[in-house]
This record gives sequence, structure tokens and C-alpha cells, in this order.
Amino acid sequence: MSALTSVPVVLFTLTVPSEPVAAQGFSSCVRNLVGSGIAEDQAGTACADALVPKDLSACVQKVTNNTSLEAENTLQSCYRVRRPKDLASCVVKISSNADNAESDVLALDNCRRSLLPDRYSECVVALNANLTNSSASQAMETCISAEAFPRNLFPEGSSN
Repeated sequence: MSALTSVPVVLFTLTVPSEPVAAQGFSSCVRNLVGSGIAEDQAGTACADALVPKDLSACVQKVTNNTSLEAENTLQSCYRVRRPKDLASCVVKISSNADNAESDVLALDNCRRSLLPDRYSECVVALNANLTNSSASQAMETCISAEAFPRNLFPEGSSN
């Protein structure tokens, strides 16, 4: 009978981490944001307020390491979305296929506004690569506009 009572105790001790998982997320968030160039007090506030602090800092790091964007502007955008990792992927994909720093700023804003950032970035990259008369900024404008119902394609009053 004593062997049966010690099994739950052993299992419990094996599953309790030395530092709470949430604390690890906050610690790495603050370290990563400060390492990206964010002021300590701003990093602390952002991480404390974030739903998933580790994702917030990963977003800022990925964007600032792979684009010409400043960490503070990136932090604001990463903070304002539900899925910061998707935002970062979107911005980096577009930036790697665009030709200037102005495109990075526009990509950050449009990826933040997009409901489906991964799909949006695929659209931008495809249009930019396949349309000869289109610039990266024109492709971004076309793709962000297409997320609304395409009224020009299906005008009101027409019936099928």
C-alpha cells in the first residue's frame, strides 16, 4: 500500500519545474526586448502587459533582425496584434522580396492590419514577382484591398 501512495508524490515532483513557466516567458521577453534596443522600463511594461510575452519578444527580434525597422516601432505593432509570430513572418517575407526601407514600414503596417498575415504576405510576394508593372507598395495595396469583399468584381445589382 505504501508503494501506491508514493507514486503520485513522485509524479508530482517530476512535473513541477524549478522556475514557473510563466516567469520564464517574462524573463526571456524582457531580456530579448532589451537586447533588441528597447529601454528597460518600456520592455518591462510591454512584457507585463503581453498575453504571451515570449511571442511578443520573438516578433520584435525577428522583425528588427531581418528588416530595416526600428525596435520601438516594431514593438508597437507586435504588441497590437493577436498573433505576433504571424506578423513577424509576414513582414520578413515581404521585406525580403521588396526593394526599399519604405516598403518595410508599409509591410509592418499592412501585416498588422491584415486578418490573415501569412496569406497576405503570400499575395504580396506573388504579385510583386509576377506582375511586371507592379511595385512592392502597389502589390501591398492591392492585397490589403482584396481582403474586403471584391465589389469591383461583383458589383451590386448583378445576379447570378
